[in-house]
Amino acid sequence: MGIYERKEREKNERRALILDMARRLILERGVDSVSMQELANACELSKGALYLYFDNKEALLAEIFHEAASAFIGYVHERIRPEDTGLQAIHRLWSSYLELFGQSSDIIVLFGVKNALAPEYPWKAEADSGDAIPETAAMLGLIADILAKGVADGSLDPAVVPDRVAHSIMMIAGGIVENIARLPVHMRNHTLILEEMKTTFEIVLRGIASRTCDPGLLNLSGG
Repeated sequence: MGIYERKEREKNERRALILDMARRLILERGVDSVSMQELANACELSKGALYLYFDNKEALLAEIFHEAASAFIGYVHERIRPEDTGLQAIHRLWSSYLELFGQSSDIIVLFGVKNALAPEYPWKAEADSGDAIPETAAMLGLIADILAKGVADGSLDPAVVPDRVAHSIMMIAGGIVENIARLPVHMRNHTLILEEMKTTFEIVLRGIASRTCDPGLLNLSGG
């Protein structure tokens, strides 16, 4: 291995170490309580050296969010079936959310750092601008497609406007994970958070479902 290759490998390893430490600190303290100086200290780096890898905290959080969001989207896609009605698919989407939080809340917590990147309107995907976040746009598109399918197959209320309701759903989910991501670990009541998420999602399900739908699809199991 040449000098250049070795230096690149060392740089990539150090970058991975920084990201791993950042995730650990965010999960332990909450996203607002982790500064770049604290992260540098934890990684035994100078603050200047840390900025060689990430221009600012927002760039660091963006990478953490992209990883968590991609993992979540992949998890959801594995569980939604082509033969599902729209209501069945949205039920699976939210069941997956609860399952994932129940199995590994870390991904959901790290998903919540998105709001630190765009607090003025955190879950709106500006599809026509260069500022669109791919994972957010992908999730919005997935939800809108599910809702449109549900309206077409009669499993959702015909008054549902897919794009508008998809944005509302993302705002609701975003608000939940933002609050979780801002809490230090000792303040996260896992059982209470799970129950609040479940109740919120069930309220929305009942609001968008067709009056003739299967009542069993209006209830979600815990994580």
